[in-house]
Amino acid sequence: MPLRSLSQCSFFDPEFVCPSVLRRGTVAWLLGRFRSKLFPPWLLKGWRGEGRMGRNAWPAMVLICLWLLRWSEEGMSRLGCVKRARTDLEWRAAMGLKCDIAPPSEKTLRDFERFLGARHPETGVPRYVLIHEHIVRLCRAKGVLHTEPIWATDSTPMWCYGAVLDTVRLLGDGLRQLGCRWAQATRCPLEDVAKDWGLPLLLAKSTKGWFDVNWRDREDRALVVDQLADDAVRVVAWVRKRLGTVRPGLRKGLLRQCRNLLRVVANDLESDVNGRLVVARRVAEDRLISLTDAQARHGRKSSSHRFDGFKVHVLGDLVSGLIASVTVTAGNAADAAPTHRLVRRAKDLFEDIEQVLGDTAYGGARVRHVVQQTLAVDLLTPPPPEGQRKGDRLRRSDFLIDFDANTMTCPGGKTTNTYQIVPHSDFDDLPAYRYKWSKQDCDGCPYRAACLHKGRRTKTVLLHPHELELRAHRESWQDPEIRKAYRRRGEFERLIHTVTRHGGRKARSWGLKAANAQAHAIVATSNLKLLAKALAEESAPALFSQAA
Repeated sequence: MPLRSLSQCSFFDPEFVCPSVLRRGTVAWLLGRFRSKLFPPWLLKGWRGEGRMGRNAWPAMVLICLWLLRWSEEGMSRLGCVKRARTDLEWRAAMGLKCDIAPPSEKTLRDFERFLGARHPETGVPRYVLIHEHIVRLCRAKGVLHTEPIWATDSTPMWCYGAVLDTVRLLGDGLRQLGCRWAQATRCPLEDVAKDWGLPLLLAKSTKGWFDVNWRDREDRALVVDQLADDAVRVVAWVRKRLGTVRPGLRKGLLRQCRNLLRVVANDLESDVNGRLVVARRVAEDRLISLTDAQARHGRKSSSHRFDGFKVHVLGDLVSGLIASVTVTAGNAADAAPTHRLVRRAKDLFEDIEQVLGDTAYGGARVRHVVQQTLAVDLLTPPPPEGQRKGDRLRRSDFLIDFDANTMTCPGGKTTNTYQIVPHSDFDDLPAYRYKWSKQDCDGCPYRAACLHKGRRTKTVLLHPHELELRAHRESWQDPEIRKAYRRRGEFERLIHTVTRHGGRKARSWGLKAANAQAHAIVATSNLKLLAKALAEESAPALFSQAA
């Protein structure tokens, strides 16, 4: 038996029962051999049971091993994770549990995950983020990262855990949930609440089953929606007026439910010609799609691929497979929205990052400008499309600009220095230059038909606030060497697959905070696999705690 002799083992030790239970190079082997060195005490400071008084609690070292083992394969529920820990000798050996000791309960694991989601008292950062960054530093110290890493970033959908509902069920089920919450808060029977509200729907098992209407008929649907909207506004006003009679600890949940109902009325409904509220025939910007998972949103990975839930954003090395930073946003967030945060976290771990590959979604002039100016990192991405040329129409790139002299020359050879500094429609905080040519310059110009829109007598061109960088980006994209370097970006799908095959495709709990904790646990486990492989290749593996 490696590292220990039979005389040093208990009869209840999993390695005594099966000496080869820990397979070399696996996450379980790494946790079983080095768990005390992997996680220093300061990382888990504050876990209950550390003081002298009170009951003994499960050691944090055992729970963090169970938390990581949960995502070491394809991901599983907390209950399934605890059930497996009862019978799996490999998991028991990794956690240091003997065969005669019952594993932690599902509630204990849930409390520990809540503890990991809280901010560390010394750093102010969530503990799961600190654990992930600590493991990345260990990987760097053991030489997991390639000598010439190629950094890239991308996103992938994560389906939400809560049920996605249509507008009718959002209103009806929302009223029924609010009624149940109010009955529990006031310790009053639900029947009495339904009588006080004048809403028998609270006692129904199904919203759509309660209304005896033909749901395919537009008129019947409009009547139901208008009635539900009126009931929602009336009930919310009733609850808010009497909120002072409820215990303070229960008011937050009631107010949240009221806000969700009013959000559905505001975003999903509109008035028709008869003054009734009907389902709006438009797309709301931040539409609520679930009552149980209020932070989930409709998202699109492409024009034909729609999903409901969140987006997982990943930044890692294409060569070694090491993932340096990860975050989760709502499904309707742009792919490039958290790019600056991802790059900053990776830059804190690896100061020599100079370039990050990304697809077209990361090629916007503003995100490239912010990342370059604040972090000195170049985003190597295809430039944003300028727009298709309609017939012989001229585009903005056909006009020459002298940024030093603040002049612009049209294809007809006319130069103007007349411009205005105006706010840009997409960038409220940045000014934009609008150049204008006189009527004399445009009269008789051979490009007049291709330049001026119908009914216009003079030409104006509004520049992008980062026009200089945008043009330089488009020009550099024609370089074959840059195109060759960008072709490596396709290898990033391997890192995305690493996240999804370990359970990152679907959230296992409600809310954005839980989705972030899940994503960081998956990434930490995948990085531990790389670390275990590197240690397994050494004849006498050793993990230095000071490397973290």
